[in-house]
Amino acid sequence: MPRPPVLPPWVATWLLVSGVICLVDVIYTMFRPYTNAPDGFVSNTLFYGWKLYSSVDIRYADTKDVVTCSTGRVMLIEITLNFLAVYLALKRSRHALLLAFTTSAFVFWKTFWYLVMYINPPPGTPSFFTDNYGYLGITLIFWIPNGVWVVMPFLAMCSLWNKLALPVEYQEQENNNYEKPPGLSTLSSP
Repeated sequence: MPRPPVLPPWVATWLLVSGVICLVDVIYTMFRPYTNAPDGFVSNTLFYGWKLYSSVDIRYADTKDVVTCSTGRVMLIEITLNFLAVYLALKRSRHALLLAFTTSAFVFWKTFWYLVMYINPPPGTPSFFTDNYGYLGITLIFWIPNGVWVVMPFLAMCSLWNKLALPVEYQEQENNNYEKPPGLSTLSSP
């Protein structure tokens, strides 16, 4: 009888798909202005979605924006961890669940933090949305795609939580299931 997968298949798929899309995103942000040139072949084909997104989000259009450059570097770590979690799951490593949970938490909080910058900024702060689109365009091009990177990692964390949070009785059984070094005894309350 085949053993169940370490990661739920949809979580593994999400980690892979997210990793690939985020890798393209990092390439886009790190190689601007070449990747968002108005008449460039690459910007109008491979990076068309990012070019459209940049038409709403000023930060993505700005080649010197420190936030998108910084998040791109952080995303390289997330991408590596996504792929590593899937690899470890294929090898049936006990570390796959924790790594998948951790990288999902990273992605969730980084994206949430990014979105919070756009919600009710302090008076006098310039808008980071262009005037190219109204509320519907901003919702379709900015909020929904970014929302996916909040909702999916959150769902992955919820899915993995019960696999990580074992009942206390089971933890005690597992913790007592190995030979303790000499001199180390079970902690007891005074």
